[in-house]
Amino acid sequence: MQRFIFLPCVFFVLLFCGCENSPATAIVGGTVSFEGKPLADAFVTFQPVDGSRLSGGMTDASGKYALRFTPTKKGAVPGEHKVLIQTAPWESHSVKELLPAKYNSATELKATLKKGRQTVDFDLKP
Repeated sequence: MQRFIFLPCVFFVLLFCGCENSPATAIVGGTVSFEGKPLADAFVTFQPVDGSRLSGGMTDASGKYALRFTPTKKGAVPGEHKVLIQTAPWESHSVKELLPAKYNSATELKATLKKGRQTVDFDLKP
């Protein structure tokens, strides 16, 4: 009888502890501006230098973004990241990238993330 009570308890403890295979994440958001104005509809990508899974998010009309690790999980893996910011996230003849390459294809942007909530803002210049 005790075994029948013990097993469901173990199951619920494991379920509520968040036993998934993804790592603990840093919850990251911030604001992107270009030439002193909020940059709307830009795609922000944090790419870990160790090659682990990247995270990304879109800026809203006020330039604010929030990173997503997966469609259902917010954040990014802690550690060093290259940061790419693009207004045209795919190559297209009809959509031209508005930002200099130093912010995307030849990015010079970096960020170090720690576990927990943090704000990472970007004030981009031409």
